[in-house]
Amino acid sequence: MSESHEETEFTADESAAAPQQTDPVAAGQPVVEGVLPGELPPVQAPNAGFLVQLFLIPMIIVAIIVMVWVLFSWIAHMGTDPRDLVRDLRSLNKASWQKAFTLSDLLRDPNHPELKRDEKLAQELANVLQAELQAGSLEPSRIRLRVFLCKCLGEFELPVGLPQLLEAARLQRSSEEIDVRYAAFESLAVLAENVGAEKMQVSEVLKLLSETCQDFSDETSQRNVKGELRSAAVFALGVIGGDEALELLNQMLGDPHPNARYNAALGMARHGDLRCGDVLMTMLTPDNPDVVLGEQSVTEKEAKRLRVMVNAIRAVGLLSQYHRGEQLKVLHDQLQELSRSDLPRSIRLEAKETLTKILP
Repeated sequence: MSESHEETEFTADESAAAPQQTDPVAAGQPVVEGVLPGELPPVQAPNAGFLVQLFLIPMIIVAIIVMVWVLFSWIAHMGTDPRDLVRDLRSLNKASWQKAFTLSDLLRDPNHPELKRDEKLAQELANVLQAELQAGSLEPSRIRLRVFLCKCLGEFELPVGLPQLLEAARLQRSSEEIDVRYAAFESLAVLAENVGAEKMQVSEVLKLLSETCQDFSDETSQRNVKGELRSAAVFALGVIGGDEALELLNQMLGDPHPNARYNAALGMARHGDLRCGDVLMTMLTPDNPDVVLGEQSVTEKEAKRLRVMVNAIRAVGLLSQYHRGEQLKVLHDQLQELSRSDLPRSIRLEAKETLTKILP
């Protein structure tokens, strides 16, 4: 019994002298030398090598990728001569429209302002468009070619291509050419901005736009198409301005197609004509069902509603350049309601900014 008691005491002493063992935090966790299991090593500040690996090397890789992309872009455009592209257009293959697309990009490039004043280049493009209009091919690639030729001619600061744009806007031998007409009307508006609206206030331009504004269809399938063409013509009228254009726009405030009415109101606001006020109010009404007429998805409807409201708010800002607060009271009060509404922040900020422009 005494021996057993001594053995028990000895075992207890050894147990007290040995360091206490703790179970690992997780099964299979490695034990760091000099650190008890379950404890973490001391935190050390990152050294220079670690920072280089973390930040500098990735930055160098990104810089190299960007430099390679810029180099290839430079090489791709280095040999892009506009006249060579025009000459290639005459070959009329399936890639011709891509060359016209490249030309339209070059003409919009602020690094090449001299191209917009190149009369010879404009005339060459006008000749190509004239030939294409006469040929009347309905192949998709040739339709796209005419579309981008129209876009090119609108970018010049010279009205050299005006006759061809007018013909492209008027001519429709098949439904496939509707895209060419849209592009031509859009280019007439861009050309008016570039050459000055006064140079576009000529009888042949106003006659075409007036005729298009009176073009309706009884066929259900064609109503929207005709409506969008009238809308495009109305937009061009709004940019061109002048007494005759403003009277046409005033008539279009009652057009059955919403986009045509809205473009008419925006065009009149551009020139300070208060007769557009009632239509602007409908555009500023958040739950107006006409705004989203024809849109299919919820996303498209929301995007269209916001776009129409922003344009209307900015139109009120344009009117404020011509008129003071008392004449704009109804529109002013509507903007105040929008600024305090639960509409998206972009709408509220746009309304608040425009309110500061309306003088008492």
